[in-house]
Amino acid sequence: MKLILLNPPSPFLIDPRAFPPLGILYVAAAAREAGIDVAVRDLAGSEGALEEAMSGLRADVFGLTATTPQYPWAKRVLGIVRRVSPAARVVVGGAHPSSDPQSCLSDGFDAVVAGEGERAIARICLEGIGGLVREPYWKDVDELPLPARDLVAIREYGYSIDGGRATTLITSRGCPFACAFCSKDVWERGVRFHSVGRAVREVRECMDKYGFRHFLFLDDTLTVNARRLFELCEALAPLRIAWRAYARAEATTREMLAAMKRAGCVEIGIGVESGAQEILDAVCKRTKVERNTQLVRWCREVGILSNAFIMIGLPGETHATVAATRRWMEEARPDKFGYNIFAPYVGTPIRSHPERYDIRIYAMPDERSWVKGRQGEYEAFVATGELSREEILRLFEENFRYFQELIRWRPGIGRPDDACE
Repeated sequence: MKLILLNPPSPFLIDPRAFPPLGILYVAAAAREAGIDVAVRDLAGSEGALEEAMSGLRADVFGLTATTPQYPWAKRVLGIVRRVSPAARVVVGGAHPSSDPQSCLSDGFDAVVAGEGERAIARICLEGIGGLVREPYWKDVDELPLPARDLVAIREYGYSIDGGRATTLITSRGCPFACAFCSKDVWERGVRFHSVGRAVREVRECMDKYGFRHFLFLDDTLTVNARRLFELCEALAPLRIAWRAYARAEATTREMLAAMKRAGCVEIGIGVESGAQEILDAVCKRTKVERNTQLVRWCREVGILSNAFIMIGLPGETHATVAATRRWMEEARPDKFGYNIFAPYVGTPIRSHPERYDIRIYAMPDERSWVKGRQGEYEAFVATGELSREEILRLFEENFRYFQELIRWRPGIGRPDDACE
């Protein structure tokens, strides 16, 4: 049984090869452990010559992952496989299929994996099951093998953290929160944690086998379990690595930040979303504007860079709430920022029940549904009672320029030189 896992192109990204396709590397590791002959091909950057990039690929099963903006490319890959390997079965999984599996089945995929893929891929390959596949989640995630980073040229990927080439890892799965703009409702609630020992073993493998000393932890909120966070920091400190993580204001204390700093943390991403409390309340963020400000201040005090993620176009957005976010940026002065227009993805409470919110949703082509990409190519697919989609786009572009001048930082992905590693 031959399985080839494919990561479709992502031409909307500033740098489509900043991050390795970690999700399918987990699936590849599980398939290999089940005795399946597996290979991985990342098609990032090959959108101009997709058939050429896939020439010579032969397998019994092709497996694709897809976010929503990637999904049109996944369908193109499906068409190519049908032409060159008509006997092969084609599977799709990932964020978009998990949120909208029926449309993927209608588009002709033989199997659609909703949720985690490690168990599903073995059953699809070895038992021949098809259609909608939804396997139980792994309860003890320490049982999962380490991602099969050896199946890609892992050193060709790079995200700049503290002047070095960083790779990604994740030490937990899930999120306990219920923000209305997020599609996590299609996933199992709660958080499943890798043990600290398992997390450190993966860090050490990345150091010893692949030469990385800089890391991006992709956990939704690394600070959600305080005791584990302190244990993890104590274990990481002797390794002398540099890393970035994500945190929520109400789940993070100054003491946590100090421990993270001692363990090598140089930056945290903070889901601020808005400087207007009424917007945070409308989307069930369950945090306070003042707490976000405090977290930025604590980061500055302990010496960790703060990267504030904010949005425009959330339900209830008005000129006054946009101005409140602008004032928050002026007062809090985070070191970095990510500023996006809200995109109402399938699977989010807002998309599922727009009548409950002050929002109007316009047709959003999958290929235009990205929330972070090249400046000048953004679109707004939402409007509120006060702001049209055109006005949201205008305010976004105006504030984006202003925020860059305000904190003297330009968002983007830096690819570190080899000399900086």
